[in-house]
Amino acid sequence: MGILDNMPHTCTAKRRTRSQGSMGGGKDTLTTIFADRSCWRQPATDAEILKMKKRDIDVDYKIYFTSDPGLDEQDIVFMNGDRMEVRSTPEPDSSAGLGVVWKIMVKRRKE
Repeated sequence: MGILDNMPHTCTAKRRTRSQGSMGGGKDTLTTIFADRSCWRQPATDAEILKMKKRDIDVDYKIYFTSDPGLDEQDIVFMNGDRMEVRSTPEPDSSAGLGVVWKIMVKRRKE
């Protein structure tokens, strides 16, 4: 059994929807997209961090999925008590000889 059959982590993704609060200010509502989905989180490489920094985007982790997770920059991923904002749309990645996986770049937020 390979890593693609048994990803080492699980995560939950929620979509942030902005609405107007009762006092006129903005209010975020989180809607679950998926829960306990298998994934694999790794620290972003220096090259990936630099590539994103050139676009004024801060990242510190990448998360791999076995299929397109359907996430974008308005989504938040929760894993092991960490809250991570999605900073890139999913893209196919065939690195490390694992076959094709889908990768998103994220920035961890301290609560």
